[in-house]
Amino acid sequence: MFYNVHIHTFKDEDVPRRFLPLGLVRILATKPGFRIVSKLLNNLNPFSDKDTFDRYVKFVKTGKKATQETIFLDCAQYYPKETRFVVLPMDMAYMGAGEVPRPYTKQLDELAAMARKHSRVIPFIHVDPRRDDYFELFQKYVDQHDFKGVKIYPPLGYFPYDDRLMPVYEVCEKKGLPVLAHCSPYNTVHYKGSKEEIQRLLLKSKSDKPLELYDRSKKEMCAQFTHPENWRLVLNRFPGLKVCLAHFGSEYYWDKFMTNPNAQNNWFYIIKDMIKEYDNLYTDISFTLHNQEFFSTLKVLLSDVTIKDRVLFGSDYYMVQTRTTERRFAIDLRAYLGEKYFDAIAKTNPERFLHNTSL
Repeated sequence: MFYNVHIHTFKDEDVPRRFLPLGLVRILATKPGFRIVSKLLNNLNPFSDKDTFDRYVKFVKTGKKATQETIFLDCAQYYPKETRFVVLPMDMAYMGAGEVPRPYTKQLDELAAMARKHSRVIPFIHVDPRRDDYFELFQKYVDQHDFKGVKIYPPLGYFPYDDRLMPVYEVCEKKGLPVLAHCSPYNTVHYKGSKEEIQRLLLKSKSDKPLELYDRSKKEMCAQFTHPENWRLVLNRFPGLKVCLAHFGSEYYWDKFMTNPNAQNNWFYIIKDMIKEYDNLYTDISFTLHNQEFFSTLKVLLSDVTIKDRVLFGSDYYMVQTRTTERRFAIDLRAYLGEKYFDAIAKTNPERFLHNTSL
């Protein structure tokens, strides 16, 4: 049985109004607006059906599907029938990007119903500590709806060691629930408020690492929330907590490693070293390994026994649609690594990471 530990099935109505520039979320929410914009994007490069614009249209079309189940089944078709999937919802109500059309609980209830219907679905809950009832929601969906773990997304505007998250980690450690955290910089999903607001949020830092508060884009500033070193405070306090730092440092830092292997503060290096220091720390290769130039690097990494035992297979569907297809991500990587290494990252390691939650 294989596992994909990192997919999304949230719908366009779970995305805030100002998530995309120029009011595109509101425009794309209407059928006429979607037809006009998608046609425009599809025709920007009439000589290719594989360019960025076409892939972006596919991404938007996925989010507009009728149900999360439809999105899930679209992803699952590319995998063996027994494959199981960790589904990660997104709570984007507090990212400073405007109103989210439907309540977060509706997304969670739909995911819970999907998990009851499809045994291959392993539901996690995204916890944002700024939501007033975040802990009650966490307890409800773990205890009453059998959610199997927690998603943390720091670049939305909070640190992973936020005091409000400590009770969540305590429960997770006690019950053996894993935590999967976004851990890559410079992504488009980040806090969309003003720079002044981001500065105020960053000043809540407990890290000794110097803050970069000025002469940086909002995207660059928000990367500081999700720096892998921030997790040391959590891992030291909760040594039994299983944590996965998703994306293995990001495509950005893998590319930096390829071009400048001696560069300092490379998240790829930091996560690799932290894995050797903390027994319950994992990483996944979601999104990052869409770039086939990194396949050989991953294969060499997996020759290190410690690293081999802590890497998890995930694709980041349907976010990865903007760069490649799910079929290519899953099949090409499996063919390149061979069954021994692919079994490690897609079967053995996920079973250990999800132990007591999915088995």
